[in-house]
Amino acid sequence: MGDDHAVLDLFFFAAGEAPTGAHDFEQARGRARRTETQPYGYDWGDWEFVPSLNYRDLLMGAGDDTGIWRIEPYVEGSSDGSPVSLEMGPDEQVWVVNYCSLCHPVFVQGRAPDQEPCLEHLRAVAENLGLDFEHVRGSADKPAFIEAVRAKVALRRPVS
Repeated sequence: MGDDHAVLDLFFFAAGEAPTGAHDFEQARGRARRTETQPYGYDWGDWEFVPSLNYRDLLMGAGDDTGIWRIEPYVEGSSDGSPVSLEMGPDEQVWVVNYCSLCHPVFVQGRAPDQEPCLEHLRAVAENLGLDFEHVRGSADKPAFIEAVRAKVALRRPVS
């Protein structure tokens, strides 16, 4: 949506207990060894998070329509991304839930941000979560829509 910042929920799994795809992440997230929530910058010129998460290679591929993705290892010479700047064990897989810096406080923390999300941003959130956006026309419909998104996102929250 043009924001150059993101809030990422990182889920660290033992390789054998990790989800096999974004479709089963919500059921598998409770098996995470640990979780972290961190702000990241985003470099639009390199199509990459700062510090690097080897996102460019993933973004250029298929399957990143949910905002949930697996950090892929960087392979010199065969990867279009960058080396991953995240400490993880050799037997760990890390899955990420990506939020823009505006929607994280609205949908995850349950509090209002400094500015209300615009309809275009809410449309993108609805499309990525498979929710109906057609009925969210005026600002009166936004609170109900935001509550529907909060309920869906609650399934993705890091396990404490």
